[in-house]
Amino acid sequence: MNYKEMFSNFVNLCLSPDTTVLAMLVVFTLSIFGVTCIPASSHGLFRSASLVVSMIPLFWSLYLWALYDASGQVFQCVVYLSRLHLSFGIDAVGLSLVVLTAALFPLCVILMRTVTGILTFLLLEAVILGSLLVLDLLGFYILFEASLILLFLLIARTPYGSIDAAYKIVLFTMAGSLFFLPIIFALYSECGSTNLLVLTTALDNVLSYDRQMLLGWGMLAVFAVKIPLMPAHLWLPEAHVAAPTAGSVLLAGVLLKLGGIGFIRFMIPTVPAFTATIFPLVACLCLASFLFSTLSTIRQIDLKKIVAYSSIAHMALVTLAIFSMSEYSVFSSTFMMVAHGLVSPGLFLLVGLLYERAHTKFLMYFSGLGAHMPVFAIFFFLLTCANLSFPLFPNFVAEVLCLASLFAVHELYAYVFCAAQVLGAVYAFWGFNRVIHGYPGAGVVNLCDLSRFEIALVAPLMMGVMWLGIKPM
Repeated sequence: MNYKEMFSNFVNLCLSPDTTVLAMLVVFTLSIFGVTCIPASSHGLFRSASLVVSMIPLFWSLYLWALYDASGQVFQCVVYLSRLHLSFGIDAVGLSLVVLTAALFPLCVILMRTVTGILTFLLLEAVILGSLLVLDLLGFYILFEASLILLFLLIARTPYGSIDAAYKIVLFTMAGSLFFLPIIFALYSECGSTNLLVLTTALDNVLSYDRQMLLGWGMLAVFAVKIPLMPAHLWLPEAHVAAPTAGSVLLAGVLLKLGGIGFIRFMIPTVPAFTATIFPLVACLCLASFLFSTLSTIRQIDLKKIVAYSSIAHMALVTLAIFSMSEYSVFSSTFMMVAHGLVSPGLFLLVGLLYERAHTKFLMYFSGLGAHMPVFAIFFFLLTCANLSFPLFPNFVAEVLCLASLFAVHELYAYVFCAAQVLGAVYAFWGFNRVIHGYPGAGVVNLCDLSRFEIALVAPLMMGVMWLGIKPM
């Protein structure tokens, strides 16, 4: 066999629907190890090669998008590894988040300047893509926890990071994992497998109502920390403040969504009786989380914390839509996660660009920036409107769908959430007016506007926001 035939067979293996998901993970992981062979002295070559490698999942995810048959609601492109008892595949939720993840990581690689930081993000991308594509509960747990090590290194970096914030995210997640790991062992003892395809077919005849109630608490604990819900939300604002701009983009755009896909893909099909029984408690937790985070946002003086607390409010609505289990609950919650995954990283990126100029994120130091930074003011205004769910933006479509899903189950919760949306406009316009308007000389002055390179960084996120807002289907 000559080299031409070998290359042709390799391409067919990579692009075949039966193996393309696993091939993407393998090729991307091998490419990361190839980048590590570049000497650290060749910094420009290393950054260029890392950017090219981070583009591999993006183009591959678009190919998966073209392959996906949207008329069905089953897993597609499924690969089963019999030796490891692992399955990989895509569904509508996983495909949406894979495309979002693959689109955000090249931006993160561009924002990072150090060799270790770029390698950390490339490894994080491989781990997160694996957790989004794996169809095994134990595999999801392993990849889910592997990201903690890399996050710890990212947040606890010196001298700009915070070791307290790094310990907080690890301890909160590990506390939930202590409940989750025995659940995995219990499911394996009952069904002989942790594969999701086996569990969904075997659990109807195996798990009783009492056993589902017992196993459901462990899943709820770990996914509630990751999404996060009150009172397990305290790690998120501290992690955002301590993380670099690329880390905040990653946390808001990707990592919060792992809890949502855990609820949709693993918890609801595995313990449906527990999910239905626990809905009133989860609804109260979501309402408390929404109100607390929104009221806390009004009191914040750090721009990153303002965006971080607003993310908690949006993810509370996502959780409530998931647990409503109405006709459009999965679609509405997925659309909300994608919309939030574009708008919130855009706001964090603008705050990071502002921090590079003023070297502060505190609100009292900014006033009247619209006179000095008109392009920044336009982007900030559009993303602020999107964050408070203004019409013609994707968050508006997503929140209407989430509230429609909630109305189909319980009208009172939906009315309360509709009334509480007013608080979102309070903190959003208060923060925008404080930063952009006001007396120009009252805060930091002589700040230059966004450069062409920085506009090119924000532009893809703005294009995604505008596209999903005007043409959401």
